Amino acid sequence: MIKIIRSLLIVLFLASFSLQAHSETSWITKKSDKSKKEIKLEKKEKKINLKKKSEWIKKKKNKNKEEFKKEDKKITKEVKSWITKKNKKDKYIDNLENLPESNIYFAAKSDGGKLFYGYVNADLKSKKIKNYYETSLGKGYFNDGKTICQIASTVREVFEGEVEGRVAGDCSDGTKFRGTFSQNMNSGYGSAKSNKGEKFEFDFNSDIKIASNIIKEFNKTKISDGMLAAAPKTNIEVNPDGKYYALLIGNAKYEKWTSLSSPVNDINEIHNILKAKYKFDKVVKIPNATRSEIFKSLKNMRDLVTDNDYLLIYYAGHGEQDTQRAYWIPVDVDKEWDPEWIDTVTITAAIQRISARHILLMIDSCYLGSSFKGNKSDIVKTESDWNAVEANKGLKNRAGLVLASGGETPVVDTVIDNKHSLFAYKFIDILKKNEDYVTSSNIFLKIKKYHSKQTQTPQFYGVENWGHLDGDFVFKVKK
Repeated sequence: MIKIIRSLLIVLFLASFSLQAHSETSWITKKSDKSKKEIKLEKKEKKINLKKKSEWIKKKKNKNKEEFKKEDKKITKEVKSWITKKNKKDKYIDNLENLPESNIYFAAKSDGGKLFYGYVNADLKSKKIKNYYETSLGKGYFNDGKTICQIASTVREVFEGEVEGRVAGDCSDGTKFRGTFSQNMNSGYGSAKSNKGEKFEFDFNSDIKIASNIIKEFNKTKISDGMLAAAPKTNIEVNPDGKYYALLIGNAKYEKWTSLSSPVNDINEIHNILKAKYKFDKVVKIPNATRSEIFKSLKNMRDLVTDNDYLLIYYAGHGEQDTQRAYWIPVDVDKEWDPEWIDTVTITAAIQRISARHILLMIDSCYLGSSFKGNKSDIVKTESDWNAVEANKGLKNRAGLVLASGGETPVVDTVIDNKHSLFAYKFIDILKKNEDYVTSSNIFLKIKKYHSKQTQTPQFYGVENWGHLDGDFVFKVKK
């Protein structure tokens, strides 16, 4: 009996092994079921794809080299002499707060999350351009514990207190960068691109504490956060074919109203970013404007802008509502109703006379008013719509848009670092983080999300009286 059971077990084991072996053999047969011709075609296709990818990378590298060479030719001999200078005695400084006393301190961050800080001092041997020394020289340090850079900047133009110029740097790790900056009084903003294709955004200030706070904020921000406002990666170019203009109005120092902290700070920062980083041909800034100054600036824009151009108008300051009408408040008017208050109906009519292809009016003020309101249901897009095809469509169609910090309620003045309003802070943040293009629809969604826990609710409208036909204002970075 035991022998019979043993025999049965042996038979079952052999049968099981045979089935398993057959199953595995069948699986192996299935896996190699493709013909030699199909396998050959697959290999060929993979080879072609790898070649295409390699060619694209090579093309991108060559483009970066060409762009860098072009920018490198623009720097002066004095700057070239300084940035190529090598000094073995240079010591690495591991903290922005330990930098020597200097004229200007800067904090920067690359699109890859690399932090960078340093200082520059005016070169007293260089010539003066309207009370500014043409050249400034200094040093910079990456937060890697070793890399030291020779930094220099050149003033190109000074207009009504605004300074524009170029910045350059050569570093001990082989990184070289060239870029531009815009400065107002003791602070400014700049952007640069390296020979390795990295993009750097600079904030600089004469106060080391402010620069130190900026680098601390950069440190807190995750690398992924820097890409929140970035355009989707694509081979399709977004190319506006008109000129860009901006009119920035910031009313803060009121004679008879409570003065505000943020409006002038806001337009100064926006001005610096648009001039240094974006394709704006002219940016006009009017701090603490009267009624006549506001309408004169709108008239000037009417005479300057063509029907192929793009115009941004930004107003920050007091707003008021009286007998169901909304008003902008110039700096020199009475607290009680004054005929010098600017009815938003009049603003609407003035803007209607400007024949731009795209007009984006951004309002950071209390009481938006019904005169600006239009149809918002057909212009608010989802994040999936932020692509180059949609952006190019938006560029072709006419746009008359209003993006406001609130509706029929008061809005908050300074809330961030006692410097910027909530609305302006996020707008500035988006402009800084954008790497290629960003649409006004995109900006609205980001600002609205940022305000989600606030009592004020941002508004976004297309205004038919301005000829709105489903276009979308596009902020395009300089190449």
